Amino acid sequence: MKTTIIFFLSMIISVNSFGQEKKQYTDEIKGISVSPPRFVGDELNIGDTKTGGNVELINYLNKNIQYPENSLLWGKEGREVIQYVVTSNGRLTDFHVLNSISPEMDQEAIRVLKTTDRMWNPGLNNGKPVDMENEISLAFKLYEGTDHVKEFLVQAKHYFAKGGKKLFFKGDMKSALRCYKKVVSYMPYDKCSLLSRGICKFDLGDKEGACQDWNRVKSLGGFESNSYLNNFCEFKGYSEMMSMLQDKE
Repeated sequence: MKTTIIFFLSMIISVNSFGQEKKQYTDEIKGISVSPPRFVGDELNIGDTKTGGNVELINYLNKNIQYPENSLLWGKEGREVIQYVVTSNGRLTDFHVLNSISPEMDQEAIRVLKTTDRMWNPGLNNGKPVDMENEISLAFKLYEGTDHVKEFLVQAKHYFAKGGKKLFFKGDMKSALRCYKKVVSYMPYDKCSLLSRGICKFDLGDKEGACQDWNRVKSLGGFESNSYLNNFCEFKGYSEMMSMLQDKE
């Protein structure tokens, strides 16, 4: 079976972004200049800011990461999202899986990221090296030669529509949850899917999992419900939460 792994990079400073390398951010009013960490590789000049970056990181990951055999066997594909911290001395620490396709993919992604330890220039705050969070999204795809972006979007739309029918028309939370899990596996940055998955988890008694999804929505920003998502985790039941949502309409 032919496989391919495609990488999408997201550098986190104060907001999330992905797909392009983040430029230096300057707050002219507050006089704060922040630059993200930069991958420089094991054979590059650490002090040369013109080399390294996303292209070199992608090349490095492509050379060193392997599609887990068990995930291949079970036909697992989608986007792994890993968060980590690049310290002020270029070390990597505090790895967290934000979106998991399989435990084996989690382990493989973190394993390879750990090998980039000391291959980074640290992030800068007003020219001073500081610890800074980064986030990387790795798209694992089973077959080569196809447009993964289009395919993932088609799959996500299919499961999102199916999940909506299960949730809002049939009230089948378990089936809806399975659908929304599939959506998020393909589109981990889709806030509507994360919010809907959280609703299903909450109704099924997984309050901790629901809060994780809703906190992720808040961290991504730009969502109208941010002002009252804080209250969701304080509710005692699903009906109370839905009543608040209806009041906001």
